[in-house]
Amino acid sequence: MDDSFSRLTRLTPEQRLRLAERVRAEQLGPAAAPGAARQPVSRAPAHGPHPATYMQEQLWFLGRLTAEVPDYNVPFRFDLDGKLDARHLLTALCTVVRRHEALRTELLEGPDGLCQVVRTEVPVDLPVRDLSGHDDPSAAAQARCFELARTVFDLRTAPLWRFELLRLDERGERHVLVWIASHSIADGGAVGVLLGEIAAVYGALVDGREAGLPDPGAQLADYAWWQRAALTRQETERLTAYWRRRLDGYEGLRLSYDRPGTPGQVPAGHTIRFTVPAGLRQEIVALARRLAGSPFMVLLAAYQVLLARLSALTDVAVALPLACRDDPAFENVVGSLTNTVALRTRVGGDDSFVTVVGRVKDAVLGAMEHQSLPFGKLVEELRPVRKGRTNPVVETVFSYGGTPATRSWTPFGDTLRAACRGMSNDTVRFDFELVLDETLEGLVARFEYDRDRIDARSAQQICDAYLGVLRAVTGRPEAPLPELLDEGPGRPGWPLPDWSGAPAGPQDVPVPAEAGIPRTGEERGVARVWERVMGRAEVGRDADFFSLGGHSMLAVRVMAAVNEEFGTDLSVLQLFETSTVASLAAAVAAARGAGRCDAGVPPEPAGGRETADPLAADELLAVVERMSDDEVEQALEGLRDTT
Repeated sequence: MDDSFSRLTRLTPEQRLRLAERVRAEQLGPAAAPGAARQPVSRAPAHGPHPATYMQEQLWFLGRLTAEVPDYNVPFRFDLDGKLDARHLLTALCTVVRRHEALRTELLEGPDGLCQVVRTEVPVDLPVRDLSGHDDPSAAAQARCFELARTVFDLRTAPLWRFELLRLDERGERHVLVWIASHSIADGGAVGVLLGEIAAVYGALVDGREAGLPDPGAQLADYAWWQRAALTRQETERLTAYWRRRLDGYEGLRLSYDRPGTPGQVPAGHTIRFTVPAGLRQEIVALARRLAGSPFMVLLAAYQVLLARLSALTDVAVALPLACRDDPAFENVVGSLTNTVALRTRVGGDDSFVTVVGRVKDAVLGAMEHQSLPFGKLVEELRPVRKGRTNPVVETVFSYGGTPATRSWTPFGDTLRAACRGMSNDTVRFDFELVLDETLEGLVARFEYDRDRIDARSAQQICDAYLGVLRAVTGRPEAPLPELLDEGPGRPGWPLPDWSGAPAGPQDVPVPAEAGIPRTGEERGVARVWERVMGRAEVGRDADFFSLGGHSMLAVRVMAAVNEEFGTDLSVLQLFETSTVASLAAAVAAARGAGRCDAGVPPEPAGGRETADPLAADELLAVVERMSDDEVEQALEGLRDTT
């Protein structure tokens, strides 16, 4: 039994969940099997182009409209220990690139929408940078890795990745192989496949034999065809109904943060790294065993307990990235299959940690069974209203990973081995994120946050409190949480930022959709724009953009029309902050009065001058992440019409 449990703890979180689903399916019969209604997997047509995945559409649109923003990269480093033959390594890289279409894929516009175009060949370069002469080669390598991790890719030009080899000593026995890829063609699951094949080919070359790799199987284009065939209208409705029930009434964490942030400014990410002590990790594994769960569930439950304490709420949710590789046909695809789900949990009253873990377990299993609805389609159905740059559904991400590639050395033959490590590039896509990785060094954490709104001291307090929660709940998991966590005589108290009780934003108290006659010239002008762009009649001064059915794509079009009407350069973010005709008109008046255009001077006619792009990078990131897949397709069509 001990050996079996040890084997279970080495499985990834999703492998454990898939095993649990299979066990439950055997207990409940064929109707419960998660794959019972799966769309069969077929190979893509031999000749492309192929449709893009839903995620690729969103990333492409964002990439076309923003420059120098490396938010969606997959950065990894492979620390090589032993004598290295760089020629064999380059040959191994070339072999792997030929095997996997995603590594030769670029995204191009076609008559039927965004397409994946697979090139027969792409250049495979392995530049070598010698850092052995530095006083601290390891520090120099870390700095270079960070620089490479911020690479910006043009999604229209393959390859959408780059390698670089860093030499750390004069004898050539310490190297770092850096691999940076666009998230449009790779994810964390693809990295293990990539490393395993590079190691196999390299080892075979050293030994003078054939690598004997099996057929790579399904490719990313196969997944794209399958995804679109599987997501029928009926299936979309079924999945949407589940997520609507799960998220109905959720109002967010309502955190005020240390400051509101600067509108129009690209979020400045920052990272705090810490390690969960080995002894504490052993207690986490032991508790997971007692509760018939997994370390992943214990760690996630502890994070949700922390969020409940941080927000002073009993209803909390996090974004959870899932690899979506539960179908064996796609398990070894080199490509990006990831989807994000929102995991909601109640943490309140005198609940014990055992109770919370049980709720988390049920929520995670449900999410796994309904993971194939793209996050954009969920947002389209829910139509949540964003205030500022905060994600409209959830504010924070929890990610836990660990594969054989990150937990142990990968042999490259008999004289070389590699350790795989994830990296950060100091970008942040949500307000803050907690990333936990099982590594050779143990359970390593990265807390990534928007330092434009969050102070370093507050971020450190959250990290310290998370470790404190883990220690408390593993010590007495059956005790009521208030007894374990609340401050008081003889009780631990971990200071946290005072972010709770943020006032309700304007989206929380919808105003009447049509009320009030526009009074000023700006109000009448804004109302005319809304009537024209949104197809509404007699829009009043109190009309709310979102109450009228406004969404992300319409927000882009409305603000472009408002800026053309008044000669201003207001951003899309302005509409999220001033969503009524009257409040947006006031912002227009203020912009005109502030000198963004000459007050009282009519704007130049359309086409008379080149208008400034109203979208700053962070706003575009917020808008595109909020857009549904159908809206993205419309946006792509609009871009094709203007290019």
